[in-house]
Amino acid sequence: MKKSLLFALAAVAMLGACNTADKTNKPGEATASDATEVRTVECVASGDVVYVHLDSVLNMSKLYVTEGTALQNKVKIFQEKAATTQQSWAKKEQDLANEYNKLQNEAVKLQQDYEKGLITTLNAQKKGEELAQKEQSIQSRLNTLQTAAQKESEELAKEEQTLAEEQMVVMNRFNVLVEKAIKEINADKRYKMIIDGMTVIDADPALNISSLLLKKVDELYEAGTLE
Repeated sequence: MKKSLLFALAAVAMLGACNTADKTNKPGEATASDATEVRTVECVASGDVVYVHLDSVLNMSKLYVTEGTALQNKVKIFQEKAATTQQSWAKKEQDLANEYNKLQNEAVKLQQDYEKGLITTLNAQKKGEELAQKEQSIQSRLNTLQTAAQKESEELAKEEQTLAEEQMVVMNRFNVLVEKAIKEINADKRYKMIIDGMTVIDADPALNISSLLLKKVDELYEAGTLE
């Protein structure tokens, strides 16, 4: 599942007083480029531009643990099913190809034996008819296989589309929670701008409010905000 979200949530704010605290990092231990961490930040000085690691918030959110994980399992099962189905088609096609090549070799040998006078015309004709029937059978089975493969392929495509839609729904639900959480967190306009950490090259870890966002997102989710 693609979980990279590009948010640029900005809010012009009035300056005010606020204390900061980073409970998980010491100076020099981390940089803003570490998109896997969600630090505990109680508050950031008013007027600062702060950032969040949205991927981390998503992965650790109760929404994702509850809905996203189950969906990921469904996707994994589907991928295994699709791979097994494709391998089965390939094997059956290869078996028919091998059978056809063997038949062609028999036809070549029959022609050579006939030209050498090693088989009568009557027996050659009889053998030729048998080979023709076998060839027709191979072609018929190949057509049946291709029809079945096409039908299964269409069913897999529909299943894949359904999973893609379910993934989109989870991401849309997460987006709604993030937007609501940001509005509540910045209701007093203490932050001039809140950006996604993916766009940050370097910054003071104290400006990372991912844990604050995660807490609010989970609160909104448990409160049934999306229902």
